[in-house]
Amino acid sequence: MVGGFEKNSMDVIDVHVASSRYAERLRGCFLDNFYKASFYWLMRVRCRDGVLSVKMEPGVRFHVSTVEPVKKKVDPFTIFVRRRLGNARIRDVRQLGWERLLRVDLERGGEVYGVVVELLPRGVALVVDDEEKVLFTTRYLELKDRVVKTGVKYQPPPPKGLSPKAENLVDVLAAYDTLVKAVVKGWGLPGYIAEEVIYRAGLFEEKSAEPAKIARADLSRLAEEYGRLVEEAGSGRGYLVYYTEGSEPALFTSFRPRVIAEEYGWSVRELDFDTAVDTFFSFYEKNIARKMVERKLAEKKGEVEAAIKGILERVRSFQAELEEYKKALNAIYENYEFVEQALLCSQEARRTQGWDSIPKLCSGVKAYQPAKGLIQLRVGGVEFWLDIRLDLKGNIIELRKKISELEKKIESALEKKKSLEEELGKIEESAVEESRIVIRPREWYERYHWLITTSGLLAIGGRDASQNEVIYRKYLEDSDIFLHADIHGAPVVVLKTHGREASERDILEAAYLTACYSKAWKAGFASIDVFWARGDQVSKAPPSGEYLAKGSFMVYGRRNYVTIPLELSLGLEKVESSVYGVYYRVIVGPEELVRERSVGYVVLKPGDKPVENVASEIYNKLVKTRAREFITLDEIASRIPGPSTIVKIVEKEG
Repeated sequence: MVGGFEKNSMDVIDVHVASSRYAERLRGCFLDNFYKASFYWLMRVRCRDGVLSVKMEPGVRFHVSTVEPVKKKVDPFTIFVRRRLGNARIRDVRQLGWERLLRVDLERGGEVYGVVVELLPRGVALVVDDEEKVLFTTRYLELKDRVVKTGVKYQPPPPKGLSPKAENLVDVLAAYDTLVKAVVKGWGLPGYIAEEVIYRAGLFEEKSAEPAKIARADLSRLAEEYGRLVEEAGSGRGYLVYYTEGSEPALFTSFRPRVIAEEYGWSVRELDFDTAVDTFFSFYEKNIARKMVERKLAEKKGEVEAAIKGILERVRSFQAELEEYKKALNAIYENYEFVEQALLCSQEARRTQGWDSIPKLCSGVKAYQPAKGLIQLRVGGVEFWLDIRLDLKGNIIELRKKISELEKKIESALEKKKSLEEELGKIEESAVEESRIVIRPREWYERYHWLITTSGLLAIGGRDASQNEVIYRKYLEDSDIFLHADIHGAPVVVLKTHGREASERDILEAAYLTACYSKAWKAGFASIDVFWARGDQVSKAPPSGEYLAKGSFMVYGRRNYVTIPLELSLGLEKVESSVYGVYYRVIVGPEELVRERSVGYVVLKPGDKPVENVASEIYNKLVKTRAREFITLDEIASRIPGPSTIVKIVEKEG
């Protein structure tokens, strides 16, 4: 909450800036994949300079993100987009009118489509065809002013905002009783923007004044400042607003929020627009996810607590019944002859004169149940039932059986209660653990095998033949270094030089990726030869008359060879970010490289211990106590080449 306002979604100026920036950035890219996260959708967009992740959440946001969702799944909208728009080329990204409506224009096989994301309340995401008919929507809407459903021409929400180019900006203000309300309602701007424009126009002291009483020249200046603010927003800068240093961001803007800093005294951090938006919504995402986890765990906890309560009620009932049986047994033992005589009397009276005569003839008998063959005795202040068909010893045996059965029921119920209490404890531990959701950006290259060399060059390698193809097609440039091990099935590795001259050390370090993640590791080799060549020596074109299988390449000219020992270090790197704070990630490479960058690492060699066992040992030694929020067991397992032996474990402080 800033100045009495809060931000839960992108505002109209954010959408204006995003449409401009993303049009430039995404135009010509391809829709590589599409996923459903817990409460938003994720577009994978393949561009020349890498793969981008775009998060879209109706009513809230549309932005490029470096923070990956914890889990991805599919839903009907995901399935439709994949089938209809998979590998479609993005033609444009644009804002519809001056509203929080963003449209992505795509083309596939000569067919034109549009993906519309409505970022206003009750907004939906939908796909339209070239006639603007809705092909799919995340939610059907039937409102008084429009209908959104399959087969119907798309109707955007009625316009509510005014752009800075609108001719009636000044005139609409007169309809409201305060200046700030006039800007919010008349121009369709959120409160923090309204106050910023008023502040810049020098009218902050008059923000509660009636617009009709403010000079028209001042109102014209207000409109001009609105235009200047929107122009400034197009600079590509972004600003995060914090209540206090170290807190989570409360707000982001695409313009410098002077009124927030100068009048309200909040802290403002300047970044680029993409980082500011991504950071703000990453914290938003974390908080939503935390609430979802807490709600789910609270429901589960409630179910277990209700089950425990039910068990306790049954135990109390069993114990009360048990106590009655024990009292009866004690009364029988203490008054054995009297009870036996009453039972014999009752049997004789029933036989000779009928049930009704028993209370009259037999001392201590208070009631009877002919249908069940029972009589009720009162002895020493204790009342209990006896079976008239059995002798006293038989009744005692039956009482003991019932006592034993109840004791077993109580024992079983208490064991179940203990089990549920243990489950409850785990749920509470899980609530603490799962609510510790943190933000960790993931770079595009982390989907591949990767390392960053000592001199800062990025090396990426394919995890399979498909990724080998992608790396060659998308990322190999003439000045890069191409590396491959002399064994079938080794990863293609590209060392990105960006026109620089790669050193011998850079090449050796990059060579560890193709050597260690090759089949030589699983075969138990001690070392393997790796060759390298410049990117312009590599081609997918085979010699005349020959055929290249998927994932195969031709290298023309000289190959340079290095021998790489099959020994891989896996470490825990601590990253300190001014935006995301401190987080950890897994790095791999030769020991010398990993040692310098990690707070702890292991050295692996080919062995016979399964990957999952090795990963578990590494997790417990390096991750569990300090980085479990950031790194999963699966992530560690994905970086282990195959069955291994840990030959060294180094734990550092920090």
